[in-house]
Amino acid sequence: MTAPESAPATASVTGAHRAGRVALVTGGAGGIGRAICARLVAEGATVVVADLDRDAVEATVGDITSAGQPAQAHPLVLDVTDPASRSAAIDVCAGLGGPDVLVNCAGVLRDARVGKLDPGLFRRLLEINLLGPLALVRLAAPGMAQRGRGAVVNLASRAWLGTFGSTAYSTAKGGLVGATRSLALELGRCGITVNAVAPGFVETPMTDGLPPEIRRRTLDAIPVGRAGHPDDVAGAVAYLARAPYVTGQVLVVCGGRSIGDPYAA
Repeated sequence: MTAPESAPATASVTGAHRAGRVALVTGGAGGIGRAICARLVAEGATVVVADLDRDAVEATVGDITSAGQPAQAHPLVLDVTDPASRSAAIDVCAGLGGPDVLVNCAGVLRDARVGKLDPGLFRRLLEINLLGPLALVRLAAPGMAQRGRGAVVNLASRAWLGTFGSTAYSTAKGGLVGATRSLALELGRCGITVNAVAPGFVETPMTDGLPPEIRRRTLDAIPVGRAGHPDDVAGAVAYLARAPYVTGQVLVVCGGRSIGDPYAA
């Protein structure tokens, strides 16, 4: 679905926030995306909350508005796999003077063991988790370079290190990590930083459906003894969005699980 019909909602504020940062957050209505949007707004950014689910986008903007930031969150329907929708999103941000920050948070977690992996599902995972984000970077980078500043934060996953039975998802997120490092080399001289945040197990609607035994085993393997919260990830994203001397890095937000299996397990 394309997003032009959302543009009038932002047209009246064109030029009103040029002194501050303008951030485009894809997947902005999801569990982690909502927290990222709220955190960036709290830090003074104008945030375009972009997601495929119109009702969820409106609800997210409503929550931020009710918290006292009515002019800094703008709804946008975005399908990251659709070229026209991606272009429309960048146009909306341009009307606000940006984007200065691009957070590629949109993603989908569905997978199967390789013997049962449907090729169509594999392609879909790559389109949403890897190709869509890279296409948005390609569209956002020229404007950032022209302004001499910009930050891209890609939401990868601890799964890029390898997860049993999750080859397709790990492939997509691993590709995103590799692209992040290469883009940092390419875009650094333009004033653009490119980093990734790789969350571990985080309590979101996406993880609510896990079987109880899988949840227990997962939590047992986390050294800090708890699941992550969306705010844990949002804090990492907000830091990377304003860290001009940090680029090409992968910040793993996993409670220590990526270190190795804790002895208690």
